[in-house]
Amino acid sequence: MKNLLLAVTLTLFALPSISQETKNSAKAGTQSRLNYSLDKSNPALGISAEVLTRVSGLEKPPLNIALFGVDRRNDQVYGNADMIMILSLDQVTNKIKLSSILRDTYVSINGHGMDKINAAYATGGPQLAIRTLNENFSMDIRDFLSIDFFGSAKIIDALGGVTLNLKNEEVPYMNNYLKEIGPELMSTDRIKNYGVQKLNGRQTVAYTRIRSVGNNDYERTARQRKVMAALLDKFRLTEKQAFNTLVMEVMPYVETSMSGMALFTLGSEILNIKNISVEPAMFPLAKESKGLMLNGIWYLSTDLKASTSSLHNFIYKNQKPVN
Repeated sequence: MKNLLLAVTLTLFALPSISQETKNSAKAGTQSRLNYSLDKSNPALGISAEVLTRVSGLEKPPLNIALFGVDRRNDQVYGNADMIMILSLDQVTNKIKLSSILRDTYVSINGHGMDKINAAYATGGPQLAIRTLNENFSMDIRDFLSIDFFGSAKIIDALGGVTLNLKNEEVPYMNNYLKEIGPELMSTDRIKNYGVQKLNGRQTVAYTRIRSVGNNDYERTARQRKVMAALLDKFRLTEKQAFNTLVMEVMPYVETSMSGMALFTLGSEILNIKNISVEPAMFPLAKESKGLMLNGIWYLSTDLKASTSSLHNFIYKNQKPVN
């Protein structure tokens, strides 16, 4: 279980999220206007005095980190955060909890009114995205990690791909999404059959983007969690020496507010935790939300008080949510 934090982190970001494309552009003389440094003051992060009081009352509060999978095509825009998760490290229960936040959730974005929660990242990058999570769900998130489509595919390829069981109806949607995950589409990338098969990076990212098969975003996030589980298994089986090389290879594709030392320190803190497990959940719950059409745009409206309570019960009280 050594280096578990890094393993989980990299696994999560092998799903749609700033990539090496950004760094390559900078080398070519293109200056990005984007800022990924965080103002970590409580007001800037949207952490209220009430939240600080609640967290300070816990003997071992979980560490919450925001994870963003970003839909972006160039290094001049942040892009929508189409995968939003809160990774919670719970040293009391020996669990790593993954809370998916559905991207269409209708929330208040500071200075921009009401909108889908995934628009916060596109509007103000990770600073505004974290603030939006904290203010709407009464959280204490102070750090983030993110990656985009191109970086995601490269990370999965570095791991040797993943094996998944594809449904017949998923295949045409995957092939359509492949066109967006470039820069060049290889003939071998096209999926020809359904069933159990090994997928490369592009194919896997395309799989995690499917929304039109099954129960829309609910099933899409389930696909994302399925890929995470498969990748995490690969990390766990990696030899220590090879693992260190792998980390060095994939970290350039990840943007984060955390230093390499901070990640290492966090990983070291859980080295001796035995029987640690990963537990996923998705919010808002179906019973606490409903569809809302405004000016021809579909949103997921939710009772934020109820959703916040369900999220907190999961993260802080170890209560698995039930839809």
